[in-house]
Amino acid sequence: MFEEEFAKLPIESPRRMDSLPGLRLRGAIPKWALILPLFFISFFAFIPLSIMNSDPAMRLAMGPTESAQGRVVSNTNAGTCQGGAWHRVTYSFSSASGGQYRGTATLCAESPYYSVKEGDIIAVEFLSSNPTVNSLPGNGRNQAPPLAFFLIMPVFFLVIFGSLFWPQVGNVLRARRLFRNGRLATGQVIFVKKRLTSIWPGMPGSNASDVYIEFKSAGDGKREVVASCQNDWLINQLAPGALVHIAYSDDKTEKVALLDAYLR
Repeated sequence: MFEEEFAKLPIESPRRMDSLPGLRLRGAIPKWALILPLFFISFFAFIPLSIMNSDPAMRLAMGPTESAQGRVVSNTNAGTCQGGAWHRVTYSFSSASGGQYRGTATLCAESPYYSVKEGDIIAVEFLSSNPTVNSLPGNGRNQAPPLAFFLIMPVFFLVIFGSLFWPQVGNVLRARRLFRNGRLATGQVIFVKKRLTSIWPGMPGSNASDVYIEFKSAGDGKREVVASCQNDWLINQLAPGALVHIAYSDDKTEKVALLDAYLR
């Protein structure tokens, strides 16, 4: 099949990828199969971003900040904290622009500001773009959680979905490498073994097949190799003895690229 098309391919490597349009990476995974993974990755990326945007400690940890002298307005009991008293400190400060602002902090006994009194001078850290987002530096209860904690979930799902899609992408990458730098040959189909590759539970998978091919390599006589093929139409044409076109390397590996599957 396709003798005229493959007769136009360059004999010597390296070969251009546009000689076989099916080797384009963007065609390795069906677009419909990316909808669900992209939804989950976007959703779990949005959650940490929304938390980071709403949590004052995170905003102070990530944005440009300034410091100013503040004054304690009040220090009152507000319940218990780890078995001890819990104080709520209210303070006021002025920004460089002259605006007056107030803030509050809840403090346990280990905080250096736990025993401050009304009128005491304290340091205040605030967000340069929005002084209403402020805190007392060194107050353990107001420290932001590690940024890596918020990145684990989207990365976790990215790894899962990446492992599901890697067989398809890996086949195309291998075929590209063999076609660019390997040798070309014509072989005969010995046997075709179908298998089902599921992209995601509950979703239809992509039909892939292992095509067993015999061909005569340069200087090594006849060899039997296995090529992966996801082209259902082509598989239905491959009766035993059918001629196919392959790309292979000289390292005698059994994996080759079935070029007929990448003609379009």
